Amino acid sequence: MSKPEVIRAPKGLENVIVDRTGLSGVDPKGEHTIYRGFMIEDLGENASFEEAAYLFLYGKLPTRSELYYFSERLANLREIPDGLYEAFKQLPDTAHPMHIAQMGIAYMGTFDGKAMDLSEELLYRRAEGIIAKMPTIFANGYRISRGQEPVRPDPTLSHAVDALRMIIGRRPREEEARLFEVTLVLYMDHGFNASTFTTRVIASTLSDMYAAVAGGIGALKGPLHGAANERAMEMLLDVGLGDIDGARMYLEKKLASKERIMGFGHRVYKVRDPRVSVAKKYLSRYAEENEEARKLYEMCDYIEKLMWERKKLPANIDFYTGPIYHLLGIPIIMYTPVFAMSRTVGWVSHYIEQVTNNRLIRPKAEYVGPMGLKYTPIDERG
Repeated sequence: MSKPEVIRAPKGLENVIVDRTGLSGVDPKGEHTIYRGFMIEDLGENASFEEAAYLFLYGKLPTRSELYYFSERLANLREIPDGLYEAFKQLPDTAHPMHIAQMGIAYMGTFDGKAMDLSEELLYRRAEGIIAKMPTIFANGYRISRGQEPVRPDPTLSHAVDALRMIIGRRPREEEARLFEVTLVLYMDHGFNASTFTTRVIASTLSDMYAAVAGGIGALKGPLHGAANERAMEMLLDVGLGDIDGARMYLEKKLASKERIMGFGHRVYKVRDPRVSVAKKYLSRYAEENEEARKLYEMCDYIEKLMWERKKLPANIDFYTGPIYHLLGIPIIMYTPVFAMSRTVGWVSHYIEQVTNNRLIRPKAEYVGPMGLKYTPIDERG
């Protein structure tokens, strides 16, 4: 029997298709993001968080009654155990919210006595619980570790409104809540990105959903994946919000020294990130009645056009979510956690898809180290 052919993949698995998914993807031309058959522009413009989350989990947009009961379940599952609030008090004020969330989701796993039961009913119940609790874990883990009082979830509010309320400590206005909700829909899933692939690798071992989501959080924490919106906002603050001349000089200097400009370029999108058009549209609407937002929007639009003119690099979604979160009063260190709150929907959906049609993900590596070395007793080693 002959050995199976060894397939050499490029480093980073760029342009390698490793599996099939019915959840999300990009069309063959790399121009459109697709969620369960729907274009992101359509869902981003019109769908609530709950509608999009239901679509990912159950494969269709909900009816009015399905949406009502799904929203009720999420609202009533949003609270976390008192013991977790106490655990947050033991954390140093330097703890990163992503580390806190990994601890929090692992803690929740210890309360699920059937975490390894992969029956369909429990998979979906567990997924809904994780989606619901993630904002509470992120927001209050951060608040308590910084010496602030927790803001307990309010089951009378929608997912997006309550998540933003717990982060900023006040109930947001309607236009603020919708601006925030749009970013949650835009970030919800994106094919086999690094954190989703990490989640699926863990799922393929038939480990539990909590462990897989904790792995996704760890991958998203990396600056090459989830922290780009933080770096983009820090760049804008360095330039000076609304200072277009300053932005031009800043970019000229960075480009001359061949430094990377955060918020531009994408492994998948070479001409445009379709999520940007939705984020820009909502930011533009918000800017009509907010002077700071207007200046920030004009500055971002100018930088986006300059980067395309000079480097043919399109802005990605992170370049616009950073300014949106800044305007909403969200601390920069919480930008990636907000991303994770949304991407949790994708992670748990991919977990379910993986374990229901599973094969252990176990690629090969080519060993290129030394061979033939011999063990020597410790006293004889130089």
